[in-house]
Amino acid sequence: MEKQTAGAAYNSGDDKMKIQGLHHISIVSGNAQRTIDFYTGVLGLRLVKQTVNFDDPGSAHWYWGVDEGKPGTLITYFERDPAKEAAVQMRAGQTHHLAFAVADEAEQAEWRERLIAAGYRVSPIMDRVYFKSIYTTDPDGHIVELATVGPGFHFDEDVASLGTQLKLPPWLESQRELITHRLDPLTVPEWKAPQ
Repeated sequence: MEKQTAGAAYNSGDDKMKIQGLHHISIVSGNAQRTIDFYTGVLGLRLVKQTVNFDDPGSAHWYWGVDEGKPGTLITYFERDPAKEAAVQMRAGQTHHLAFAVADEAEQAEWRERLIAAGYRVSPIMDRVYFKSIYTTDPDGHIVELATVGPGFHFDEDVASLGTQLKLPPWLESQRELITHRLDPLTVPEWKAPQ
């Protein structure tokens, strides 16, 4: 196989071979019951699989998802004893947060009230231009976002040119020069839809 460079697209030689989307995200939990209470009891996700970490059979591995646990809806947890493993500080190579999609702003407001009623701290609804967001943390401190599906990334550019230019929210537009100066320039290959 040809060596790939950062940002280079993998060409399988087969136009039918493509990434289907996100399958799942796996995170570490320090307490199984608290995790179950949050993801099942508060967020309403279904616990679809209880198994072990196949690479570390002494560690539990749980899967939550929507309905029967279809890929793209899954979050998984490995249980670790916090007394035996040191906490780490956020740095490159780690996940910052995970986001679940909610239908619209009305549903998001209901989720916000449900989380508050369950005793969780929840951010105000935040305008992210392409969607609205609220943030909370799960019992292990992972940042959990609930984001609306719309309006979507085509809000400020047409679908054909998505990702080709730096887009800023209106409140940061006055800082464009400073922001652009701080960002490393990227060479973005032209995206071609799979056939």
